[in-house]
Amino acid sequence: MRNALLRGMRLGRGGLSFTPRRRMSSRASRLTSFVVGHARYRRYARTTLATRDRVIGGGRMSEEREEFDRGRCAKTMRFARTSATRARRGGDDVGYEGEVRCTAKETEVFETLLAVVEHFKLDVTLRVAGGWVRDKLVGRESDDIDVALDTMLGKEFAEKVNEYLEANGMETKGIGVIQSNPEQSKHLETATMRVRDVWLDLVNLRSENYSEDSRIPDMEFGTAKDDAFRRDLTINSLFYNLNEKKVEDFTERGIQDLRDGIVRTPLPPRTTFLDDPLRILRAVRFAARFGFDVDEEIGASASDPDVQNALKHKVSRERFGKEVVGMLKGRSPADAVALMVAFKITPIVFQVPTQSVVDAVTETADRLSLYSTRCIERAIKEVASIESWLDEEHKIWLFLASWLLPYRALESIGAKGKKVPAVSDIVSNALKLRSKDADTAVHIHESLFLAKALLENKEFTRLEGGMALRKMGFTWRLPVLLESLTRVPGMRDSEVPQWAADYAVNPDSAPADVRERVEAGVRMAVDDFEAVERRITEFNLNACWEQKPPVTGQDVMAALNMTKGGPQLKAWIDKSIEWVLEDPSITKEACIERIKQG
Repeated sequence: MRNALLRGMRLGRGGLSFTPRRRMSSRASRLTSFVVGHARYRRYARTTLATRDRVIGGGRMSEEREEFDRGRCAKTMRFARTSATRARRGGDDVGYEGEVRCTAKETEVFETLLAVVEHFKLDVTLRVAGGWVRDKLVGRESDDIDVALDTMLGKEFAEKVNEYLEANGMETKGIGVIQSNPEQSKHLETATMRVRDVWLDLVNLRSENYSEDSRIPDMEFGTAKDDAFRRDLTINSLFYNLNEKKVEDFTERGIQDLRDGIVRTPLPPRTTFLDDPLRILRAVRFAARFGFDVDEEIGASASDPDVQNALKHKVSRERFGKEVVGMLKGRSPADAVALMVAFKITPIVFQVPTQSVVDAVTETADRLSLYSTRCIERAIKEVASIESWLDEEHKIWLFLASWLLPYRALESIGAKGKKVPAVSDIVSNALKLRSKDADTAVHIHESLFLAKALLENKEFTRLEGGMALRKMGFTWRLPVLLESLTRVPGMRDSEVPQWAADYAVNPDSAPADVRERVEAGVRMAVDDFEAVERRITEFNLNACWEQKPPVTGQDVMAALNMTKGGPQLKAWIDKSIEWVLEDPSITKEACIERIKQG
């Protein structure tokens, strides 16, 4: 499955699809096809690159960048989607608008920053970098404002901002400094501060120079062009020049890739990933978030042993967790899984130190993660009411539990040789997420057998439903939904079959009979889920886990003439809860009378 994925990856609403090399998708692609293999192609490539050098700034591009562009000239065009292709596939969640529209608050902040430059006569150009520019160009709002400086460190400029604010009688805020950590691929010192109640990250532009004996770059002030080519992706390499109020695309690919829906690196992917291996996960996250295609060379480089070794050892686990949460909250966690499987990085992302766990999780585990996650996405589309309770936190827990289904019965060796659930180990240590997230993922898996009992007997009594929900707690819908999907064809098998795995990679390209089979199974699973949900609602059990006992320990002791507590005391209190679940109208006095009668 992985090899098939790496032949050319495409993501959209329906998941991954493949781009054969012979496919031509635009007028530019057809032109390239015509000239490839002919002398005129060599002239065409030379002319294109020479023109680009002049436009970017007249300087000669690095040999590395030049070689990369020459080798990719036709390939990247061939991989681009046309608008017609997008339309056939149902469109994407983003559309290029081509204009930066600042809010009133953003305008106020930017004018303040420019006033600082003017007041102190600073020789500095202010540029908003990366994600904010990208989101604005596709019509989305963003509160992620990174300001890049070409001649100053972020902390130095932040101090000037506070000095200006104080001189003008305005409130100043503290400055936070996040130190660089090249060993963990965090190359730049970043200053953070609030200006007019808006958080800003201030950082200097970086150069592209590497030391002789290391893939960790030397930190030097760079030009905006240098910085753009050292960014993770072309769509994140755009700048908004505050001084000139214009968008700058120094790679000359960022805007076009945003239009075409392509995730691509400014430099050769291997170079970009060795600079900061976490960029592999960022490529996954943004492709899944926007439904963009992935440049085929990203997949090849992500699977490179040197790159994977760097990903495993150079990136802090906290940074892994941040990217994973971004995927879980995104448009399609299933697309994210598909790409991680294609890139062969799931063992690194979900790293466990216990060898027995590693040995127990085979390639079929990836199939289960992907197929179950795709089925959940389908179920959410089938039932609009799910979104009424699936808030961001519940969504993270649901898809995290789905991703980690293959590990649900496995144990790791924790501190002091103590056995712990492998899922807890992964969430707490491999991803460094909250203990609440680890506990909830484990609890969802442990609750699947309770959910199964309700699904298999949808005429359960109020007592049966109430006792199950008291154990499952406020997240009860998550294990019930996840367990209901085991009824989908392919999920019942001990190993997810190939046809189901292929469907999970890209439902739109699956044979019609397979799509119908899976989608019918999901509809049946959803019907079962809704039947359980309706019965819970009919019994008014939605908050039964908060039900307090109708009697106290003192009530029990008085009824039985007990002088001290013990196991019998707790047993009667628990029994009184069962009486209330069975008959919510029962009174305290009736419960005490039952206790007296033994």
